[in-house]
Amino acid sequence: MTNHEKYGMLTVLREFQNEKGYRVCECLCECGNGKVVYKSNLVHGRTKSCGCLEEANRRKFNDLSGKRFGKLVAVSPTDKRKKGNIVWECKCDCGNTAFVVGRYLTRGFTKSCGCYLKEKTDITNEQFGELTALYPDDKSTQGAQKWICRCNCGNISSVAISNLRNGHTKSCGCLGELEYRTLIDGTCLEQIASKTIPKDNRSGVKGVSYYSQSASWVATLTFKGKHYYLGKYKSVLEAAKARWHAEEQLVTPFIEEHAHLLSEK
Repeated sequence: MTNHEKYGMLTVLREFQNEKGYRVCECLCECGNGKVVYKSNLVHGRTKSCGCLEEANRRKFNDLSGKRFGKLVAVSPTDKRKKGNIVWECKCDCGNTAFVVGRYLTRGFTKSCGCYLKEKTDITNEQFGELTALYPDDKSTQGAQKWICRCNCGNISSVAISNLRNGHTKSCGCLGELEYRTLIDGTCLEQIASKTIPKDNRSGVKGVSYYSQSASWVATLTFKGKHYYLGKYKSVLEAAKARWHAEEQLVTPFIEEHAHLLSEK
């Protein structure tokens, strides 16, 4: 090897033997940096620059700026890397900013900041058989996501969202008992007259539930297939009074009218 021979971007200035006995070359890179390189790496093309060529290659990327991926629009690349892939700053249609690996965008793995998944699982007020979904069950931290649901019979229960959607669960369990109950205008006489409080009722009052999202007590009544919203209150006592008042106006006359059916059983 002679001086001034060029290999890639490197020009050989001199060749010598290092302290370990290997033949090495002192080279000058086109970028202006100097570098000592093993001769064998130069000859076989394994080293072609001082390292600047590799850095330049790393800087080459698929420019996603301004491109849309689902609900995301790529804004700019960041200095962050995940397994060698560029992480992009993206703007979501919902207004949030998300940082997403470019490969996840181009391959369709990520299409929103996460709001799409939340929208997809929001079943608030949706009806599933006899059940109406109210709000997510905060206690369902593991396994299938559960929702607090109100049954048309008045009971409150926690049901896995998958069971609601596939039709596996259609009531609090009362459907299996309907044939033994007296139904009048869509109302189960035994159920509406019962004083039993469901085990998962936190208020101790039928038709009164606590909503953690608004930190309030809500009173409701389901009667003759119609759902009555009786208001939102700061205390359980206020909500209970609203429920009791509605019962006096609607339920009590109904029970008194059909009391003879209960006594026959």
